[in-house]
Amino acid sequence: MTMVDSIPSAAQIDRAPQPHPFLLRVATRLLAKAERSDSERAIRLRLDRIEVPELYDQVDAEALRLLELLLNDLCSTGWVTLLLGKARDFAGFVDRKPQLELVDFDALADWAGYQRQADRWNRKLVAYLSDCWEPTPETPRHALLDYLNRSPVLALAEMGAEEAMRSLSSLRSLCASGAAMPLREASARVFQGRSKVLDSREELLRLLGASPGQFWEAPIQLLVDIPAAFDEALFVENLVTFEQMADRRRSGWARSVLIYAAGFKGSARRLRSRQGCRLYLRPTQRGEALTLDASVARGLEAVGAWLFGRSELPVRFFGDLDFAGMQILASLREVFAQAEAWRSGYGELIRVLSDGGGHLPEMASKERQIDPGTTGCRYADDELLPLMRHRGRFVDQEVFGCGRA
Repeated sequence: MTMVDSIPSAAQIDRAPQPHPFLLRVATRLLAKAERSDSERAIRLRLDRIEVPELYDQVDAEALRLLELLLNDLCSTGWVTLLLGKARDFAGFVDRKPQLELVDFDALADWAGYQRQADRWNRKLVAYLSDCWEPTPETPRHALLDYLNRSPVLALAEMGAEEAMRSLSSLRSLCASGAAMPLREASARVFQGRSKVLDSREELLRLLGASPGQFWEAPIQLLVDIPAAFDEALFVENLVTFEQMADRRRSGWARSVLIYAAGFKGSARRLRSRQGCRLYLRPTQRGEALTLDASVARGLEAVGAWLFGRSELPVRFFGDLDFAGMQILASLREVFAQAEAWRSGYGELIRVLSDGGGHLPEMASKERQIDPGTTGCRYADDELLPLMRHRGRFVDQEVFGCGRA
């Protein structure tokens, strides 16, 4: 597919098209599809015979051209992008399988007068609670309603307002009981077995009377490969690369504790608390036998001393050469202030990119990655990020050749 719109100017964005019924219908269908989707991929609406029959049943060339111009007017706002298949001889507009891709949900929704399903539901819930919620000193009605208006609990949207209130009342009772348990267990108990409703809902728990530390997140699991002697910690973003580097120790990382923490989980602040983090050892595999070195206990103790703050180690990070990898590095530096991008690994990925290799973001569903701007790491900010911006391409870290290092 090719994009046929250009980057809109400020003047173009200010000139919203007239709300033509054809455009309003297409916009509403695209927005509704976006609300139904739970994918991180771009939201696209095929302009096929089912969605826009007038494009296909039109015999008047001028009328067809008008519809095309209306679509182009909508794209000129920057809210959507028009995608067309490759041009071929004698191929008309519909022959190129047109699609609309959503770029700015909020702007398009405001223009089309589209009301989100979640907004409609949340207003019903807030109105119901305003009439029926029994306040307590710990949970004044106005404080709870203000929170729900600011941060709707969209996971409850499939419930009726009465059932949602019962769940919130059950949660308030659980908080008042003082029972301590993992956060996701508490969620599953009061929200029909759904364990993730309370993720990132610290304010709601506080409003409902939870005491600090009453509910806790599951500990982060760190998989580590520990050499006999080490003097740095190296976080590796992807499991395949971690496993290969652990199996094929080379001089560049012979004295590195290799750590796999599944991407962004490695940057969570609870990483440095014994309650919030668990170490798991990857035994060295030689042939058919799994062997544990005699110094394993000492090695684990030394890693724990560093991780939980009793000693210091230089910290490196090696991940994909893309914006998400750089965001992980920036987040890791919030926990380990001196963390740096690992030059040995990224140097090889840079060579791939400099030689014309790598992939366009959209080739690997990375078009929505956000440039972090800066990470605080000089090597990343002065070399890695500028190169990616200049080339417009990324490289996955699995390109790294352990056997050649």
